[in-house]
Amino acid sequence: TLRIGVSCLSWRSVGPCLGPRQRSAVLGLALLLGLLLLLAAAVPRRWAAPPRASRRDERYLARAAELTATDTEDSSLNYGVVVDCGSSGSRVFVYFWPPHNGNPHDLLDIKQMRDRNSRPVVKKIKPGACCPSPAPSLPRTDGAGWLTASSSPGISVTAAAPEQATPYLRPLLRFAAAHVPARKHKETPLYILCTAGMRLLPERQQAAILDDLVTNVPLEFDFLFSKSHAEVISGKQEGVYAWIGINFVLGRFDHEDEEDAVVTVALGDQGKSLVRKRTVGILDMGGASLQIAYEVPDAGAISSPLQQEEAAKSLLAEFNLGCDVQHTGHMYRVYVNTFLGFGGNFARQRYEEHVLNQTYVHNR
Repeated sequence: TLRIGVSCLSWRSVGPCLGPRQRSAVLGLALLLGLLLLLAAAVPRRWAAPPRASRRDERYLARAAELTATDTEDSSLNYGVVVDCGSSGSRVFVYFWPPHNGNPHDLLDIKQMRDRNSRPVVKKIKPGACCPSPAPSLPRTDGAGWLTASSSPGISVTAAAPEQATPYLRPLLRFAAAHVPARKHKETPLYILCTAGMRLLPERQQAAILDDLVTNVPLEFDFLFSKSHAEVISGKQEGVYAWIGINFVLGRFDHEDEEDAVVTVALGDQGKSLVRKRTVGILDMGGASLQIAYEVPDAGAISSPLQQEEAAKSLLAEFNLGCDVQHTGHMYRVYVNTFLGFGGNFARQRYEEHVLNQTYVHNR
C-alpha cells in the first residue's frame, strides 16, 4: 500500500519519504494527472451547455453585419423621414424597414438608413447656415432671466419671420429626398417634430411656424406629409420617444430571447401579468429641457385609484407598441417627467450667470 503523508507533498520531501520505486510511481501519477488537466482545458466538452453570453454575442455580431449600405434597389423596403427640431439645432434622420414578418411578438425591424459609403443618413443644420432673422426673445420665468434666447440655430429663430421656416428646413429635406429612392417619396412619411425651443415660444408664434411648414413643404417635396405630421411635442412625448428609442436599440423589446434580466409586469385591472425583459430608464438632457423616463411594472406602487388617475394624467404614459391592440406583450407603462429650462445649454447659462453675479458681489 502506498501512503503519502502531508509532509511528502513538497518536492524536497519526496526523496526522504519514498523509495526509488515509490518515487517513480508518484512522478508517473503526477505526470498523468498533468496531461489529463491539459486535455480537459484544451478539448471543449461537447456535453456542456454553451455560455449564456454566446447568444448575445451572436446578436451583436448580426447587428454589426447590418451596418452596410442600404439596398435602395430593394422595392420591398419602406422608408421614413424624421426632422428633430431641437432648441440647439435641427437634424434629419432617414430610416427604413422591411415588411413585418407576421409574428405578433416582433416589432418592425426599423434601422437607420446608410449611404453608399455605409455612413448613417443624418444631417444637421450648422450654426450660421440657417435663416437670417435674429433669435427671438423668449419669455422669462423669474427675475434672474435665465430663460432668454441664445444664438442657437433652432427653428425658433424663425419666430419673427415664420415664412422663413420652410427655407430653414429646405437643406435637410433636400438631403433626405436625395437618399430616399424617388419612386418611394409619395409613400414615405415625413414627420417634423419640434421640442423645447419651440415650447418656449408663445402659441401664436408656434402656430405661424407650423402653418408655413404645412403649407409650403408639400409644394416642394412629395413626401407623405399632412398637418398632423408637424407639431410641437410636449415634454412628456419627448421623454416617451427617447425611452422607446433607447430600449429599441438595446433590444429590450425582443421578448423571445430572455437571457437578460427579466421583470414581472402587471397588465391592467384584470390581475394578469407577464414576464419579459427589464427595460432601462433614460435621462435625456437636450439644449433647453431635461426628460426622465422609466418603466413602472406595477401600478400598485401608486396606492389609491385617485392617485393613479392623477398620475396617469400628468406623469404616466401607457401605450402599446405591438401591431395588434389585442396583443398585450408590448404594452408599457412609463413614468415621464420633464423640466423645461434644465437642458444643457440653459443649465450652463444659469451657471455662468451665477458665477458672474458672485464675482460682481465679491468685487464690489
